[in-house]
Amino acid sequence: MVPDEEGFLYPVIDKNLCINCGLCEKVCPVNTPVYDNMNPAVYAAYVKDEKQRMQSTSGAIFYVIANWIIGQGGIVYGAAFDKDFKLKHIGVESLSELQSLRGSKYLQSDLGHTFSEIKGYLEKGRWVYFVGVGCQVAGLHSFLRKEYATLLTSDLVCHGVPSQLMFDWHLDYLRHKEKGEIVSYSFRDCKGWGGCETYKYVSQTSGKQRVRRLYSYSLSPYLYAFMYAFNYRYSCYDCKFAQIPRQGDITLADYWGVEKYFPALDRTKGVSLVLINTRKAIEVWNTVKEQVEYCSSNISDASQYNGNLIHTTHMPIIRESCYTLIRQRGYKSVAEKEFRTPGYWKKKFLLPIVHTRFGQLLWKMKNKIYQ
Repeated sequence: MVPDEEGFLYPVIDKNLCINCGLCEKVCPVNTPVYDNMNPAVYAAYVKDEKQRMQSTSGAIFYVIANWIIGQGGIVYGAAFDKDFKLKHIGVESLSELQSLRGSKYLQSDLGHTFSEIKGYLEKGRWVYFVGVGCQVAGLHSFLRKEYATLLTSDLVCHGVPSQLMFDWHLDYLRHKEKGEIVSYSFRDCKGWGGCETYKYVSQTSGKQRVRRLYSYSLSPYLYAFMYAFNYRYSCYDCKFAQIPRQGDITLADYWGVEKYFPALDRTKGVSLVLINTRKAIEVWNTVKEQVEYCSSNISDASQYNGNLIHTTHMPIIRESCYTLIRQRGYKSVAEKEFRTPGYWKKKFLLPIVHTRFGQLLWKMKNKIYQ
């Protein structure tokens, strides 16, 4: 897998080793996608353990399932940043290690050799829980080419992914802006949905750390470009897996709009959208559901405010020139023009006020009205 000029990873065939069997093309899930999951059971759900829920950017359903897998002596695979903020899929075997897999990461992860590792664990009869976007889950199944009783997968409802290179440019922009190193970064720094700062990073200069919080994705050039699909991998705009049936045993997402359909649920601390897609998923769900508060839903309601559950993201005009503009003018110039939301300075001034204690009180009053 080699990055192209935009930083996206693509397979490159070693002509010295290739025997022209064509197997890589035959098993490619994009060329021959497989849609064989049953009609899903749909839930709005969150874990009853409020401590774990507050550590999640949604309803902490991933944590509940991963906790069960680890309890079976299994291993959990998901995306985590390394010390250089490179996003890679890794396997963890303890609850302390699990924390690195939690939280949102809005870029393409490097799968490395995880598929081979997973196959090795499955051949030994160990439980493996793999979590990734739909194409990654489909890729794992195509690689394995057979069913394993101890493999559980979750696909994440996905807008699309920018490249690692785009995120590297953004981090360099922040380093220059802060005149220091970036030591921590959160795409959604939440204490439940009621107190979500959306975006937080910590910089360090001369041994002193400074915390920066922006109270809307639109105040971050990276997140603004992400939310409006300026910089995704081209295949994301023609995704074969943004549909029902889904690729994972279990599908996970935020249940946006939950207050409309389930006003009695406490949405302030995050609510997950959960699709139980396979018989294996039903068995696991029945094992962990006592730890979960949940309500039955349906695809129509669940997709109302989460469109990528059933369709792809539309490609905007700026996508064709996005990476070229940055190479020509630099990330700072594009970040402060094309990646800047209308009304930026007004939002930058007002949103911190909204998130004062008075603003939070108004939020709570609004929430009581909904309930």
